[in-house]
Amino acid sequence: MEHDLNKPEPATPASRKLRRTTEGRMLAGVCSGIGEYTGVDANIIRLLLGAFTLFGGSGVILYVLGWVLIPEAGSDVSIAQDLIDKNRDNPKVQDVVNKTRDAFTKSGSARS
Repeated sequence: MEHDLNKPEPATPASRKLRRTTEGRMLAGVCSGIGEYTGVDANIIRLLLGAFTLFGGSGVILYVLGWVLIPEAGSDVSIAQDLIDKNRDNPKVQDVVNKTRDAFTKSGSARS
């Protein structure tokens, strides 16, 4: 079996990472990144977000969350993580991070 050196190896599930892509993006690359990660066409993801937006408005919120929480292709940190890292010494930021962590810890232990 011959290997084509110009053809990239398919991503294995362990090496695949969710990233906002630069190819096929319309705004921030959220839908194209999710589509690439899941193997679903990005237009299907866009239609689903459009439906969520029309029937309740949650599509816009989900898109903005994806924009802030999903890292850009070629980066290891998201916009939110970058802002937290830049303001790590700020007491207000630390208070918000600690309260969020506590809320997730309490909700996780309440379900158990």
